[in-house]
Amino acid sequence: MKVSSTELPSRQVALDIEVEQERLDRAIDEAYRRLSGRVDVPGFRRGKAPRPMVERLIGRDRIVEEALDQLVPDVVTEAIQQEKVEAYTRPRVETIELDPSTRTEGTGLRLKAVVGLAPKVELGDYKGDLRVSSEHASVTDEQIDGVIQRLRESYSQWAPVERAVQLGDRVGLDLLATVEDEPKALADSKEAEYVVDPSGAQPAPGFADQLIGMRPGEEKMFTLTVPDDYREKSFAGKPAHFNVTLHWVKERELPALDDEFAQQVGDYSDVAGLRAGIESQLRAREEERVREQLEEAAMSQLVEISSIEFPPQLVEHQAQHMLETFTRNVEQQGLQLPQYLRLVGKEQATFEEEIRSEAESRVRRSLALDAFADAEQIGVEQQEVEDEVRRVAAGAAEADAVERLAMTNPATLQRVQEVARERKAMARLLELATAPSRNGGPQPRKNREKTAERAETSDTGKQSRAAEPVAPVAEEELR
Repeated sequence: MKVSSTELPSRQVALDIEVEQERLDRAIDEAYRRLSGRVDVPGFRRGKAPRPMVERLIGRDRIVEEALDQLVPDVVTEAIQQEKVEAYTRPRVETIELDPSTRTEGTGLRLKAVVGLAPKVELGDYKGDLRVSSEHASVTDEQIDGVIQRLRESYSQWAPVERAVQLGDRVGLDLLATVEDEPKALADSKEAEYVVDPSGAQPAPGFADQLIGMRPGEEKMFTLTVPDDYREKSFAGKPAHFNVTLHWVKERELPALDDEFAQQVGDYSDVAGLRAGIESQLRAREEERVREQLEEAAMSQLVEISSIEFPPQLVEHQAQHMLETFTRNVEQQGLQLPQYLRLVGKEQATFEEEIRSEAESRVRRSLALDAFADAEQIGVEQQEVEDEVRRVAAGAAEADAVERLAMTNPATLQRVQEVARERKAMARLLELATAPSRNGGPQPRKNREKTAERAETSDTGKQSRAAEPVAPVAEEELR
């Protein structure tokens, strides 16, 4: 076997391989013997029929294909070893050239395989150049009041009133809406209930406004234009004629904001306790938002100031993983991916390009964070891994069983270790990025593009993570 290697851009090596004639013939003979034992030839026991009869029955091409299926992976592996290539991804065979005479006499095989090398990351001066503006997490009285108002609305009652319809009322009505030259009605309902809210669902824009001022027993006719993006295209953009008969009107009655309401909402003794509890929850949420923004800005800067080279197979693997995950999520909602794309008005090619772009972003961030963790000598002790497993298992049903399973599963422990290391690396990155500069404060950079979650890509060799966000390990991962 003759092999020559050529280094390609983006951390790849091309292997041009020529296989000796004798080895190819042996592979074809072995393929024939395997296939002949599976073929029934009239008048002969399996494996005993003359070779020409077997070849006529199954075809010479089928035998050659069987030979190549076994031979090609073996010779590519040997070529990698022979050229001392440190493969990071699975080899991809790009071309197989078989002399036409091989299909009749068995001569000549050449092939080309491409192998990805380990990514190469050269971090920039992150201790000197990496700076993000820190933001204080604050909660206003207006935010607390807004939550309380929504709580009161969720506990409200609808009470009948004898007056004209006002914004926010609930009404009962008969509705008939038709479009000229359309045999099917746009809407046809009896005793339908509807909340008069222009920002809510409407059969056509302006419908809620037409109800305001109507009184029980009143009938009204009006014309509105159906939206251009209406789900039934035959109605889209056309004028619709509405006939509405109003039966009743109800207004929302909010509960009093008192200690009794606070006790009804949750484990609060009074309104002050309710406000304090809401403030605590809002502050925790705001702190999480600020932290995520800082992470995004810091990771974006780390990637920007670093040189990152990697084989394109990593992006292909990540994009495929993301596509499969997205498709599975859509199917769980009762849709096929093509149906979903039609609903959102997106072409398949555009969607796949967006997936690939996001996949590349995730790979870059994952590799940069991994290199940063190496540079900062960030590790995870076994005790930290065990503590994380216990923490997650504690919130699961049958916590003891989940913990035992996790502790004896090497793959789960490895994943927990990876997540813990990523979390520690991100904490260290933020520590450096928000540290006061020599001039007395953080120096923000202009580029604060949004960062995707680190996730998981893997092929062979040391693996980069580019598929799952840095987050506590879920219970499902412990099983």
